[in-house]
Amino acid sequence: MSELTLQDVRKSYGEAKVIHGVDLAVKDGEFVVFVGPSGCGKSTLLRMIAGLESITGGDVVIGGEQVNDIAPADRGIAMVFQSYALYPHKDVYGNMAFALRHAGEDKAVIDERVRKAADILGLQDLLKRRPKELSGGQRQRVAIGRAIVRDPEIFLFDEPLSNLDAALRVQMRVEILRLHQRLKTTMVYVTHDQVEAMTLADRIVVLRDGRIEQVGTPLELYHHPENRFVAGFIGSPKMNFLSAERSGDGTTVTTHGSAPIEVPVQPRDTEGAVTLGIRPEHVGLVAPGAGDLDARILVAERLGGETFLHFDLGDEGDFVVKADGAATHESGETVGLSFPPQALHLFDAQGAAFAPRDRNALIG
Repeated sequence: MSELTLQDVRKSYGEAKVIHGVDLAVKDGEFVVFVGPSGCGKSTLLRMIAGLESITGGDVVIGGEQVNDIAPADRGIAMVFQSYALYPHKDVYGNMAFALRHAGEDKAVIDERVRKAADILGLQDLLKRRPKELSGGQRQRVAIGRAIVRDPEIFLFDEPLSNLDAALRVQMRVEILRLHQRLKTTMVYVTHDQVEAMTLADRIVVLRDGRIEQVGTPLELYHHPENRFVAGFIGSPKMNFLSAERSGDGTTVTTHGSAPIEVPVQPRDTEGAVTLGIRPEHVGLVAPGAGDLDARILVAERLGGETFLHFDLGDEGDFVVKADGAATHESGETVGLSFPPQALHLFDAQGAAFAPRDRNALIG
């Protein structure tokens, strides 16, 4: 069994606290992604699981066994790093076999595991090549193969694709996903790229300042963010935010001189300003005066299959609408923006989301 449990895990460097009591349970065979901005503690947390960083408090439990004081090599984990860290003087076979040879494994066992990993990763024809003769994607596959041959209970990935170009990142995402489907091994993956997180994860753990902000499936986080930070971090382009004033029972708001907008959330008592949120693909484009408010297009980004329209809404920052690739709107044009009620989110002054009246009602 390869469950992973973190129980009130904490990390401090002297007086500086970087991980603040993290609790998390990763199920056997689950693919969990840690995501968050730089400095949020995601790599530190992964290194604590691996045993490469000591923990200040709490417990790391793998397969039901507390491993706080167990050496990294004895934890049943294998780690793939951002840097390939391949031995330049060894060929692919030698790089993949190195850890097993160092552990004194039988030659026949080593050969079987290396060739099986090479078959999984499509490296059969590259076993005699040295790293300088490989592309970036091939080198990363070798690094993954080096982890596979150890037959670990848990794979740990620390931003393994960040050194690859955009096309190779997409290709390797697919290969890692297929690898997980084939091996069905527990995987914990760290990235700052929320698109990577959305496409790979069974569940995403969103971190900020050493704390968990929210845990859930990609679509749970996308459609039901628990706070403004998660809403703005998950999604590309990110969710649009507009300052708003409440009226009535607090679920009716106005923004930028709009008519009252009814937001289908559960009313609750709260003080201070509120923020209205809507994702770029949910905003409707209508004739001026026919929507909730009018705005002028600053820039039209035409990407072929879709067009991103950037609007001027004063101090609100960039407001983006995702339109069809065939949209004919131009920079400088004023259009009406329509906000479907079921696509709206509402956040209080502390950034906490109002609960929706119906969790199934949001536009999918």
